[in-house]
Amino acid sequence: MQKILDRTQESLALAFATLAQNAKRQQRVYLATIGSLMLVVAIFALVLAVVAGLAQLDYRRTFASQNATDISLLLHQEESFSRRVELTFDYYYTAPHVRSAPEAVQQSIRRTGVVRGKVDRIDAGFDMLVGEATTTAWGPQLGEKLGRLYEASQSTLATQQAFELQQRATLVGLTEDYAVILPSLAQPVAGKAAAAKLSAVPQQQLAFVRTLRETLERQLEAQTGRRLPGKGERVWLGPYLDPLENVPVISAVSVYYDGGTPTTLISMNIRLDVLARRIAPPGDEGTILLMAADRRIIASSKPLGMQTGKMLQQTVAATPSHVFHYGREGVIFHEPLGPGFGFLVGYLPWGALAVALGWQLAVIAALTALILLAVALTARYFGFRLLRNAFAETSRSLESETINHVLVSATPVGLCVVRQGDYSVLTANALAAELLSIEPGGNRLPPHIVGEFLAQTPGKPSAAAIARIAAFVVAARPQSPASAPSEEGAPPARFLQFTYAPARYAGENVLFCAILDVTAQTLLEQQLRHAQQTSDAMMRARTNFFAAMSHEIRTPLNALLGNLELFARTPGLEAHSQRLATLSVASDALRRVVNDILDFSKIDAGEMLLANEPFRPIDEFENIAFSHAPLCGDRAIRFYALLSPTLDCTLIGDRMRIAQVVNNLLSNAFKFTSSGKITLYAEVKDDPQGRPTLLCRISDSGAGMSEELLARLFKPFVQGALGTSRGTGGTGLGLVICARLCELMGGRISAESVPGVGSVFHVSIPLVAVPGDQRTPVAIPASRGTALVLCTERQAGEFLDGWLQRAGWSSHTVMSLAGAEAWLKANRPAVLIVSGEYDLEAIVGLRALQAVGVVWITSGGPTRPEARAQGVLEVSEFSRTACLTAIELAVEGASAAPAEASAAASALTPSVEIDPALLGLAVLVAEDNPLIQNLIAEQLVELGCVPTIAADGKQALALFERAPFEVVLTDVHMPVMDGHELLTALRERHAELPVLAFSAAAEEQQAQSWHERGFNGYVSKPASLSELQAALLAVVPAPARAARAKAASTAESASADSVAPVANVASMLSADDKARYTAMLREHLQKDLPRLLAIVEEEDVRALAGWAHSASGAFVVVQEPEFFDQCRQLQRLCADNSEWTTEMDERAISLHEALSDHYGLDEQPAR
Repeated sequence: MQKILDRTQESLALAFATLAQNAKRQQRVYLATIGSLMLVVAIFALVLAVVAGLAQLDYRRTFASQNATDISLLLHQEESFSRRVELTFDYYYTAPHVRSAPEAVQQSIRRTGVVRGKVDRIDAGFDMLVGEATTTAWGPQLGEKLGRLYEASQSTLATQQAFELQQRATLVGLTEDYAVILPSLAQPVAGKAAAAKLSAVPQQQLAFVRTLRETLERQLEAQTGRRLPGKGERVWLGPYLDPLENVPVISAVSVYYDGGTPTTLISMNIRLDVLARRIAPPGDEGTILLMAADRRIIASSKPLGMQTGKMLQQTVAATPSHVFHYGREGVIFHEPLGPGFGFLVGYLPWGALAVALGWQLAVIAALTALILLAVALTARYFGFRLLRNAFAETSRSLESETINHVLVSATPVGLCVVRQGDYSVLTANALAAELLSIEPGGNRLPPHIVGEFLAQTPGKPSAAAIARIAAFVVAARPQSPASAPSEEGAPPARFLQFTYAPARYAGENVLFCAILDVTAQTLLEQQLRHAQQTSDAMMRARTNFFAAMSHEIRTPLNALLGNLELFARTPGLEAHSQRLATLSVASDALRRVVNDILDFSKIDAGEMLLANEPFRPIDEFENIAFSHAPLCGDRAIRFYALLSPTLDCTLIGDRMRIAQVVNNLLSNAFKFTSSGKITLYAEVKDDPQGRPTLLCRISDSGAGMSEELLARLFKPFVQGALGTSRGTGGTGLGLVICARLCELMGGRISAESVPGVGSVFHVSIPLVAVPGDQRTPVAIPASRGTALVLCTERQAGEFLDGWLQRAGWSSHTVMSLAGAEAWLKANRPAVLIVSGEYDLEAIVGLRALQAVGVVWITSGGPTRPEARAQGVLEVSEFSRTACLTAIELAVEGASAAPAEASAAASALTPSVEIDPALLGLAVLVAEDNPLIQNLIAEQLVELGCVPTIAADGKQALALFERAPFEVVLTDVHMPVMDGHELLTALRERHAELPVLAFSAAAEEQQAQSWHERGFNGYVSKPASLSELQAALLAVVPAPARAARAKAASTAESASADSVAPVANVASMLSADDKARYTAMLREHLQKDLPRLLAIVEEEDVRALAGWAHSASGAFVVVQEPEFFDQCRQLQRLCADNSEWTTEMDERAISLHEALSDHYGLDEQPAR
């Protein structure tokens, strides 16, 4: 121990020295990290400032773009106005006749050379100046010349006002001394006040006109090198000083040509101070200027120095439009104006940008400073504290490691670290080395222990790998499985328990293992296991004994019961009927005991298998209610079957086992109830996951059970004290079988009881919804009227109301005869429904108040409505179909006589009577589907025919050669020989033989062509009895029909009247028939579905069409429209394509999977 402590002390000193170096290195890294973080914050702040600047620049460019658009529009309006003025002058100067100027205008021109014209419609005027020489030159034509000029000026002013141009325009004569100023100088325009009247200075008229003309001509020659613009040409001049107002302007100038002679100079002036205000930037930071296409600066929102102007001109020349130019002086951008005019240039020095972003930059700077300060303070406060804590934590870890090292060495459990790669031991304490028998210098685990590790951690994921911690027990030394046990006195084998978990150690994947000597525990477990095996063998022997004994008892018992039944039918034993009845009851009780023991043995041995298949719960529960109703007998017991409309659906489950559970519980209820009532309640509800669940409750008013008996009620071989004392007997296995069956089906059963009051049993069984089945009505029928329900049980009335609503009736329920009478005095229902608690006399009294049809539902009533009095139909309360049928009859024939009502009731059931012409008719049926074979054979027998079934055309032809047949009914699509080939062969041998085509209902559209193909008629598959009878009667020869009718009439004349109607099997299958046909179809598909996969593998289109045709008829019989439609789609696909397609593959495989899932065929062994 001292050596261990010394080595630990040395390791601790070395570790502390290393820790000091690591702490300094971590401090440097920490400070570098903090500095990097502060740099990131600063960079982020800079990025925010840049983003804010870009946003400001983008805003200013958007503003400049808007200004450029406005100015371009203004320039375009000016040019349009100039073109309109030219057209106006051309109109008035070329018109052949024009009005002379008003006399007042002529007099003013002659007197002063100045006149102020006006346009009354727009309340605006203009100034007209004419030189004295021009006035003299016009002479007698003065009125006409002034008239043309006056009217052209009026029209020009109207055009100017229509364009909403706020600038001043001038019209100056080139060959004559005249000028027109629009609008008048007396009227203000944008940005300026009205000028003085020109009439006050007539002596300056001629000089003013010449000055204006010379100024414009001089500017034109300076900018274009020509004195005047060409015809149709418009030139922008300026900036220059306007002689009218002595302010800088720019002008749009054009010339009106009379023919080829320039006569009038047209100009439109825009003041530069107005233009500068219009383009001024927001916030007054930066400068916006207007630059001509030749880079001349026309107007600027602020004065610019010469150097700045040159810099802007050079930048605009070198930079494309819509692009920012970043230079030392600032940011420059320009937007183009109208074609040929120039640019709108924006210039924002860096200082101005900073001023514009003042508050944003201040916020960014403040936030950045706060963040940096917070980072610095946090780093200073927490940094060194964290380092000190880390140092202290590491110190504690080292000290803890020292203690752990001591504990590992001194612990009584073997500990070791094993490398996962080669299972070598990296380190181990002394006890582990001793338990593993590791030699000094060795580091390998024993091979048999390595093998156990490999078995525990295979390549694929396992429970051990998921749990991360695993354990196993292994012998310390290898043992051969076939070795003999050790001799007496020899030391027993040692067993070690390894508990291990994956970890990392020294950079490697390792297993940390704890090793414990579990020899004593393992030996004890072996002894317990041996005792358990012995006990299980005894239980199996007991179960097998019970099963064997039950079989041995049931074999002679069945013989005894059969012979006893036959013996009871022997004539002349009436005197011994009581003894025979006693024997029958005793033997039935014995058979039930044997059946209980067999079922319990199967369940106990795990051999009880469930047969899940589609069924309708309502049919099963109605059958159960029917079978138990007679048990009431003469006892004062009322039996209620409260069956919810939710049961009227198709679900998947083991209907036989469900019925067994319910029957057993009901039998117990009748056994232990001497008076009162027994209630069977059932409904289907969805659980929280949306799965359908069958809920059943059986309650009785028997003697009840104590708490002690309830606690052991579902244990084997337990009977209630009441059952034993009253001589009911039994094995005590009934309820335990119910509990075990519920567990097998995934459900549960429970019981509640109050001594002296009664008992209630609750059963809950999960079921599976049939794909596509709707457990609730898609649409509630339209209201058909009101039904008055009279019953003493509130719950029975509620359930009856549910069924009535499902059929479209609204109901009103009363609980007493007096309540019904009161209601009938004020209302008239469509039908009256009375429960069996009331007698016929009470019903007649109610009909006296309102003569409506009455349905009397009783526990012992018939399954088909029967008339009991005028307007009164009795029917069983346990058949919803019979009840609804009786309601329909009562509504339709409330005033009919009893005999008529009975006849109407019979007429509701679709039926046919056996025609004497078909009795003994020999019919050969060629059909390959076993389900259709059974159905058509039963139908032919019901019609009095003698059917013979053949599986294909070839077999039918062979049968026909051996025996005579009068009619042949053949399927069209069959293997070996199809219906067409069979027809051809029969026509060669027997040309007059009637042959009927027997094919699926989807081919009825081909009925018109059956005669063309050689058939005598057509029968749809499956056919109703009436359709089949009509088809046979149509082809039976007349002599044969007459002979059979005569033979039938002479045999028994009365028998024809007593023939029971036969239901339409194809369209109205009973629950039992459907279950039987479904079982047959399932057995057929078990053999036939593999053939579908083989067809897909071979890609045989014709075989696929034949398979789908054969299967479709069977699905019609068992009323599976979804599968029938899939088969028909496959047939159509095969008919449309001669070669195999991918869609055929997909549809066939999908149908195979759907059928396998629906009928549970994947769980069945292949045959």
